[in-house]
Amino acid sequence: MYDERKKEILRLLSTRGYMTVEELAQHLYISEPTIRRDLRNLDREGVIKRIHGGASYIGRDTYEWPFDMRTRVNLTEKRKITKVAADLIGDGDHIFLDAGSTCSFLSEVLDPSLRITIVNNCFPTIQKLSENTHFTLECPCGQYVPSHVGIFGEEAELFIRKRHADYYFASAAGVNARSGVTVRALVEMSVKRAMLENADCMVLLVDHSKMGVNNYYQCFEISEIDILITDAPLPEDLAETCYKKGVEVIIV
Repeated sequence: MYDERKKEILRLLSTRGYMTVEELAQHLYISEPTIRRDLRNLDREGVIKRIHGGASYIGRDTYEWPFDMRTRVNLTEKRKITKVAADLIGDGDHIFLDAGSTCSFLSEVLDPSLRITIVNNCFPTIQKLSENTHFTLECPCGQYVPSHVGIFGEEAELFIRKRHADYYFASAAGVNARSGVTVRALVEMSVKRAMLENADCMVLLVDHSKMGVNNYYQCFEISEIDILITDAPLPEDLAETCYKKGVEVIIV
């Protein structure tokens, strides 16, 4: 019976990317305690990652979900977050936008009348932004990484370090009080750090599923965040750390 449930749980998670315990229990017609026990077992096997009341699919052979899968998870939350982020941008601003899935939604809600310059290293996002001729777009050269459908590496980092932005809109795979802002893939690190160090204001865009999560690679300290925009109250320890470090937290 467990093997059958395991296959169905993995099928659902591989399709949706992330599901809550309640959603899995409803789909499989079994109790939430049973789902939690199954998720603990699958987490130990390394094929899923338990995250705040649910789980995400990672598989045995990957360290990161494909970009397309990530853009299909928590859509409503990501759109709410990026609508607030878009209000920060004014005419004439220069923007760094990283290759995260949440940041990609910003391309859908920017004021189309703005004349702004955007540096982005994610092909689907650049393609969406290119539909507006008011925007000046720059994409660095470097190593193409299929799982991120974007450009990374030393050349991309050097390209960014020759530019300066008013805002850096960042994404992450996890945020917690102890480890700060973390990502799953080492390849992301140098570009994200270059964007941070060459921007006046770093705005972190993360939905509730990333809160309290700790991934392998630490990318930013909490103190390096200027504004954090999310869709749910922070865990108590993270909220306290953000307050002490002077991070402006916006809950949408």
